[in-house]
Amino acid sequence: MSNNAIFDLLASAQGGGAIDNIASRFGLSGDQAQSAIQALLPALGAGVEREQQSGSIGDLLGTLRPDTADRVLEDSRALESEETVEQGNNLLGTLFGSRDVSRRVAADASARSGVDDSILKQLLPVLATMVVSRMAQADPDHDANPERGGGLGDIGNLGGLGGLLGSLAGGQSSSDGGLSSILGALTQQNQQDSIADDILGLINSRGR
Repeated sequence: MSNNAIFDLLASAQGGGAIDNIASRFGLSGDQAQSAIQALLPALGAGVEREQQSGSIGDLLGTLRPDTADRVLEDSRALESEETVEQGNNLLGTLFGSRDVSRRVAADASARSGVDDSILKQLLPVLATMVVSRMAQADPDHDANPERGGGLGDIGNLGGLGGLLGSLAGGQSSSDGGLSSILGALTQQNQQDSIADDILGLINSRGR
């Protein structure tokens, strides 16, 4: 997967209309929505990397409510749902550990994208729900037992999830999607994106 693969996967959601739907939801142009999403993804990748390092990816996916993944990735109305925002804020609490980190992420993304940080603060939980939902869809064990509360089964055979984690982290993932390729892709995050490196350091400094 290329560095833009996670963006492409999100863009293909909601029948291929996800970016336009996000733009409409937050009063942005299509180009602004694309820039905003691309500016926020590295920080979400840093949070995912931290969860992967601590062996908590299964727990992260287990926090999704049943049907959340399918709904938010298939139905544009989910973008306006309070449940989507609430779910996203819970996920951000796990990924970042602090509202201060979320505010820093929005401020940094605003500087990079030119989109006002007040809009990015609203977009961030929605995007977090979409990203983790896409991860959940790529996990072959997730749908089989949506209330399992953790565990990813055989992590050496994650397939689509392995590639997704690699692209979210900003690195290249080998085609086998095994644990070594996931780790290799995730550790490239800090080498390729200074903002993600800063955010990961801020998360770690807060005892995550």
